[in-house]
Amino acid sequence: MALWNLWHGCHKISPGCQNCYVYRQDARHGKDSSVVTKTASFDLPVKRDRYKNYKLPSGSIVYTCFTSDFFLEDADAWRAEAWGMIRTRSDLRFLFITKRIHRFYECIPADWGDGYPNVAICC
Repeated sequence: MALWNLWHGCHKISPGCQNCYVYRQDARHGKDSSVVTKTASFDLPVKRDRYKNYKLPSGSIVYTCFTSDFFLEDADAWRAEAWGMIRTRSDLRFLFITKRIHRFYECIPADWGDGYPNVAICC
């Protein structure tokens, strides 16, 4: 199991966001959760160790964007690169949870077809 937070920050869009754990955690550290930034772990799935092996072992479940939302508008410029890493690491299982399922069709890659077998999206 791995946690992959490509970007951090979000904007509350529904009553379900009222008690967001990200906002609570950030508030403890004086951080503004509404500022969306690319993280240092953006390229985690394709990072390699000094022996050229992937740092994330094959077969891992990768919990994706748990400090943001994968379909967040602020991340539109970075999403194509993220999909590229997901395609590259077809040996990993990526799990997204989103409150922005209404953006699904405008955010999936052109080769999505019936979906990627290594991606599960929950809403």
